[in-house]
Amino acid sequence: MLGFIVEGFHDEDNLKLLLPTAYVVVTNGTRLNNRVRMDIDGAISSCEKVFLLTDPDEAGELLAGMIKKEYPCLLQIHLDSKMCMCYRNNRWKTGVEHCELPYLESVLRLHVAEI
Repeated sequence: MLGFIVEGFHDEDNLKLLLPTAYVVVTNGTRLNNRVRMDIDGAISSCEKVFLLTDPDEAGELLAGMIKKEYPCLLQIHLDSKMCMCYRNNRWKTGVEHCELPYLESVLRLHVAEI
């Protein structure tokens, strides 16, 4: 089984469309609290590989840095911010949830054979 750490529930939804059996840890923003640590520990003990898939923005990079500092064994998947943008409510948003599935699938294929 493969594990993924993402920021939000919509990120998980997008990921599950491509990998329905993935073990997904949702941090619920840029938090690294005890619940998230316990969930990451569970993913590491249950999965063959665990990937860090955060938004390609400042907050996502901050979270990735915090997590990688405590869990250097995690593999980070980088996304192109231009491919993860959406204009909503009079502003641009960037995130995993805004990736078009073909793009996300192509990036995941570089790391995951099960797609």
